[in-house]
Amino acid sequence: MIDRLISVPHLNQLVLYSIWEKFINGQRIETKDLFSETYKAWLRCVEYRINPYQITTESLSEEELSYRKSKLTDMLELLTPHIETIKTTLSTHSDTFLILITDHEGFILESFTGKDSTKDLINVPYAPGIGYAEHLAGNNGIGSVLATGIPLAVLGAEHFVKDFHRWSCVGSPIIGDKGDIIAVLGVFMPCGMESPYTFSLTVAATKAVEAAIKQGQMEKQLQDTRKTLRNLMQQRNIIFNAMSQGVIILNHEGIVTFFNKAAEEIWHINADELVGRPFFCFSRCRRAEPLLIRSLKEANSFTNIECKCSNLLHEKYILVNISLLRDEKNAVSGAIGIYTDVTELRRQEARIREQEKLAVVGQMAAGMAHEIRNPLTSVRGFAQLMSEKMAEEQNPYKEFMEIMIQEIDQADSFINNFLQLARPKPPKMQACSLNQLILNFIKIFESQAFLQGVKIGIDLGEIPTIVIDKDQIKQVLLNLCQNALQAMNMQGTITIATRFHAAEKEVSLSVRDNGPGIPGDNIDKLGTPFFTTKDKGTGLGLSISYTIVDKHQGRIEVESTIDEGTCFKVYLPVYEQF
Repeated sequence: MIDRLISVPHLNQLVLYSIWEKFINGQRIETKDLFSETYKAWLRCVEYRINPYQITTESLSEEELSYRKSKLTDMLELLTPHIETIKTTLSTHSDTFLILITDHEGFILESFTGKDSTKDLINVPYAPGIGYAEHLAGNNGIGSVLATGIPLAVLGAEHFVKDFHRWSCVGSPIIGDKGDIIAVLGVFMPCGMESPYTFSLTVAATKAVEAAIKQGQMEKQLQDTRKTLRNLMQQRNIIFNAMSQGVIILNHEGIVTFFNKAAEEIWHINADELVGRPFFCFSRCRRAEPLLIRSLKEANSFTNIECKCSNLLHEKYILVNISLLRDEKNAVSGAIGIYTDVTELRRQEARIREQEKLAVVGQMAAGMAHEIRNPLTSVRGFAQLMSEKMAEEQNPYKEFMEIMIQEIDQADSFINNFLQLARPKPPKMQACSLNQLILNFIKIFESQAFLQGVKIGIDLGEIPTIVIDKDQIKQVLLNLCQNALQAMNMQGTITIATRFHAAEKEVSLSVRDNGPGIPGDNIDKLGTPFFTTKDKGTGLGLSISYTIVDKHQGRIEVESTIDEGTCFKVYLPVYEQF
């Protein structure tokens, strides 16, 4: 808008006054000689029935004024430096001036005057609380701005009320964040002493305040958004960390952005080691590429994919569900993986299968014990009598009779093992030092290993006392060591180790050999009754061991690499009272 303080010379005031007189007297005027906004304002004043010869206004109570100022405290503070600039500029032209700051209804909140601005010189009210809206004081630099919503200059006789004719008034609105007027800045100067920069300075001041208010509002919105985001992140962390499933979130670049507590427990990795870094396969898995990375590359989800992997301590069965994250343009922005540890479920299923097998074996064993053992007892008895008789007669067939007795005893031993597998004795639990049990066992077994050229190594960790059946666990250790001994060709080392896993509240007993290893297809069959790869094996030793460990609420895990060796790990629970 053109600065009308420059475009309308003071000499035109005589013409304006003449037009004003005609208008208030009801005479016809030429509107082309009058600023259009002025003519519209006069018409509004007539409609409001404003007295052109007297200022009639209203005032706020002190309480109401204080309340209205408190709502605009920030805006008033922002205006302060601009008011000083305007005062300095006005002072170069006149020491008589009036600066008013009003609210959205035209009531004065603050007023400022020049050095020579006395009540005698200023004939208009300017005390805080006075109303300057058009329906109260007629058109002026404040009321007309509120009526039109734009910056305006009302010069001398353009005012409808005669008391304002001594003044040139400039006003500019301050627009709030909702697009409505929250305040008006008005500057009053004596006619003929106007500064050519007043209009520009006033508008610039209000625009600067609007910008500052908008910036403050944006900063507040940004803070609120950040607070909301922090709350959402906190809620997400609480919810995800309370889940029993592992949760991993990647961005579109494959960078880990979230790794919850359950995921830490599943893979025994601290989240701090992964968050903010590229995702990689941190577990031994048979898949060439992690499903999370495949999901990002292929923009595809995966549902209920079961994976067998290892966290470097245990083998795990994990049920994997991968979902894609998309942005507002439906582009892939990341992926979230939900990992459910179903290891214990698979172990329970395996136990149930074994129990079903053993139930069938138990029925067979009962019949075999009756149908085979009784005749064998009779046969052995007669063989023993014949052997003793032949010894007295020095019969050369006595040697064959001894062989017959040995074979019968071997068959009886097989039946005993079979019965133990089918109907295991309940363990006699007692507190025991597993490390001491191993040391005592090695004293006996070491000589057998020495005869086959195999060394026995020990790596016993510091472990707590556990509750076990010593004889049964010793039998498990013997079965595992004998299998390892038979797997090696007159050389190598069998290493027996123990460890305490405090987080899982269990100890592990491992028997490791450096033999030829077990093919992957056979590992899942281990522990199955009668399954053996040895020429003279019965396939009952490992079955009995699995049954014993299961009765101890433990488990056996197997790791094997062809041409490198095999490791059997027995995990047994630790009870807190020990």
